[in-house]
Amino acid sequence: MDVCGYGGVVMANDERHKKGARKVFQGELFSVWQYDQKLFDGSMAVFEYVDRADAAAIVGVKENGNILMAYDSQPHRKSHLIPPGGRLEEGESLEDGARREFLEETGYEVGELRVLLPKRRGDKTRWVYHIFTARVLKKIAEPKLDPGERIELREFSFDEFLALASHPEFIDEPLRIMLLEAQLDPSKKELLYKKLYD
Repeated sequence: MDVCGYGGVVMANDERHKKGARKVFQGELFSVWQYDQKLFDGSMAVFEYVDRADAAAIVGVKENGNILMAYDSQPHRKSHLIPPGGRLEEGESLEDGARREFLEETGYEVGELRVLLPKRRGDKTRWVYHIFTARVLKKIAEPKLDPGERIELREFSFDEFLALASHPEFIDEPLRIMLLEAQLDPSKKELLYKKLYD
């Protein structure tokens, strides 16, 4: 059974949508769903949410200890600094999607994956974004980028990685929070270090 995680809780895909929810729009990336919700006074109202394909990214650690990040440019927005990753294809697991996206964007094959940060985005936008770590990276190809993306790979030491939390082009909010917490709390910094290097 193909599964997707919601905030660290694994749910089967057939449980992804509210009971009785109806798809009212399907775009290239997003679908809009509506469902009838009973209110506290007994009346009914139509509620809705947006769904999209899940996504996964990898914070890869090279043999020299540096952390690999992507400086990602796309035609519709400013350039951003993010962990390499992207949307899952239909039927693809989070792990397989993360591996495929990382290989496509970096040319590196990854060994064992560990969950760094499972995250569910909001109640009104239903999709899962997981961040994994990987230590064993093997360069096997040149990146295969989509026509609408340009990626420059950048390497950071652990301390430089922590400092990305305040970098204006670093846009991964769940990871930013984790980095800020690690800066403020020595026990969280040690835990993050172990997740990346042990």
